[in-house]
Amino acid sequence: MSAIHHLRAAIEYMDDFVRESNRKHGGSRGAAKFGEYSKKMKWILMDMRTYPHFCDEVREGFRKEMQSDVFAYVSIAEKCSLLEPQQREMLDDVLDRILSGETIEVQLKAESCE
Repeated sequence: MSAIHHLRAAIEYMDDFVRESNRKHGGSRGAAKFGEYSKKMKWILMDMRTYPHFCDEVREGFRKEMQSDVFAYVSIAEKCSLLEPQQREMLDDVLDRILSGETIEVQLKAESCE
């Protein structure tokens, strides 16, 4: 599913370039070319989605990945870089436990300003 994620991110970046070029310059040759690439990548995603020989598990994974926020990975990585080493290790442990199927309960404590 990682390839699907990266393909979706590439499409978003291509489309963003096209939108910005059209907004700032009324379009450009680069924007036209990036628009073509975006269409090709969208075709690849559609072809993968409709491939009849994938098992149900792959189809379900594909569906979930297509519904997810494509930039969540980037956001999480940026936030992890701001953590102290101990905090990153703690988060890594929590993620391992979630991935193993464990239910995690998070309790947030409000800090008082007293």
